[in-house]
Amino acid sequence: MSECGGRGGGSSDDAEDEGGGGGGGGPAGSGSLSAAAAGASSAGRLRRGLRGASLMARRRPELLCGAVALGCALLLALKFTCSRAKDVIIPAKPPVSFFSSRSPVLDLFQGQLDYAERVRRDSEVVLLFFYAPWCGQSIAARAEVEQAARQLSDQVLFVAINCWWNQGKCRKQKHFFYFPVIYLYHRSFGPIEYKGPVSAVYIEKFVRRVMTPLVYVPSQSELLDFLSNYEIT
Repeated sequence: MSECGGRGGGSSDDAEDEGGGGGGGGPAGSGSLSAAAAGASSAGRLRRGLRGASLMARRRPELLCGAVALGCALLLALKFTCSRAKDVIIPAKPPVSFFSSRSPVLDLFQGQLDYAERVRRDSEVVLLFFYAPWCGQSIAARAEVEQAARQLSDQVLFVAINCWWNQGKCRKQKHFFYFPVIYLYHRSFGPIEYKGPVSAVYIEKFVRRVMTPLVYVPSQSELLDFLSNYEIT
């Protein structure tokens, strides 16, 4: 059996052993040969591709130079774009009026603290309302302060100051930890910080009490009535 016996003088047992070994090792051996052949084929294709690229570069060097120049240009454009992106800073939007133009409250929505100090010195009684336009408590207090200002506009100057805008003098000079903050100034003293309920009725009572600090109470019943209407701190 020439297909199975590779040697002419071997015994039949040897032939059977070799045949059996060949039968057992045949598929594994063929698989190894196939994998090796595939690897050699891939390596060959890679070498041929590299040789082709090298020949093309030698024959037409302008193509290689163009590819290198294009790659450098793309890298420079990417670097320039990234560096410009770091320098882009979107400025904050300028503040807008917190109170309407028809309001009796003077709204210094750009944080003009110097102007507020000027009008304070020229007035008998001034209420300063420091606010942050994003603050929910400031927004809720706006209507209450405006209502109190309508009741007292002939006696008291109400001034609202945006103390949150980073370019305003109020933000640069005042360092409040909460909003809103209400200060009352009298020509002869102040400031007095109002810490009561943010309600028009209570704010009006507070202002009137500061305007007339001494009240004559002739009887105990009137004293009790007075204490029921004013908070004694």
